[in-house]
Amino acid sequence: MTPVAPLMLLLLRVTSPCDTGTRVVLVPFERLALPSADARELEEATRRAVAAMPDACLESREDTLARLRGSGDALAACGDAECRSAQASALGASKLVRGVALGVGGKRSVALTVTDARGTEARAQFEAPATAPGEADARAKKALEQVWSPRTTARATREPQGSRMLPKVLWGAGGAALLAGVGFGLASRSTESKLSKNGGECATAGESFAACFSSQLRKGRNQARTSNVLLGVGALLGAGGAVSFIWELP
Repeated sequence: MTPVAPLMLLLLRVTSPCDTGTRVVLVPFERLALPSADARELEEATRRAVAAMPDACLESREDTLARLRGSGDALAACGDAECRSAQASALGASKLVRGVALGVGGKRSVALTVTDARGTEARAQFEAPATAPGEADARAKKALEQVWSPRTTARATREPQGSRMLPKVLWGAGGAALLAGVGFGLASRSTESKLSKNGGECATAGESFAACFSSQLRKGRNQARTSNVLLGVGALLGAGGAVSFIWELP
């Protein structure tokens, strides 16, 4: 090896983004009402967008998983930006990116949190239609560009009320589920009421009365079961929205 070679290697190391305070750790996404394959697709799109940020040195997913396995409770639940900033420092990251991949409301979307080791934090979100290949990369990049610089991040930390997308999505989906559940419950009551009055529509069925009655009874039970499921889902999404809202409080 010539004397120039070690010098070149040293220069490359000195100018590496990871050595200039821009090391980024992206934690594997959480997911809600979305298949794991879709969540992974959105995570990879976000990874590519993060890697494209100026001077960003993104740690590989494999290295992050290994680091998390060895960090114990380093990423325990946090209630404020200061705690999450300490987590970024514990992982040796200048920026810590966390995300939730959502599949509620008939749409695929991602809620991102970008935490700076210096104590600032910002949130971003984007939708990624499954029918538009490559669109997730562009939308993830656009969302990140709005919160990536320290100046923008600090401003977003002072004004977090405009970025609370996740609670709104959960509450909206929960409200829709509750309304649908009430609708199916009323339909079940109506079917039950009709059957209790001399068999309802089956009274004129003649010899097929038994089959008609059985069919209507099964219909009423299905409506009641669907109502219970939707009411349960609505309550769960509403609770999730409340927890998310509290988690996002500054």
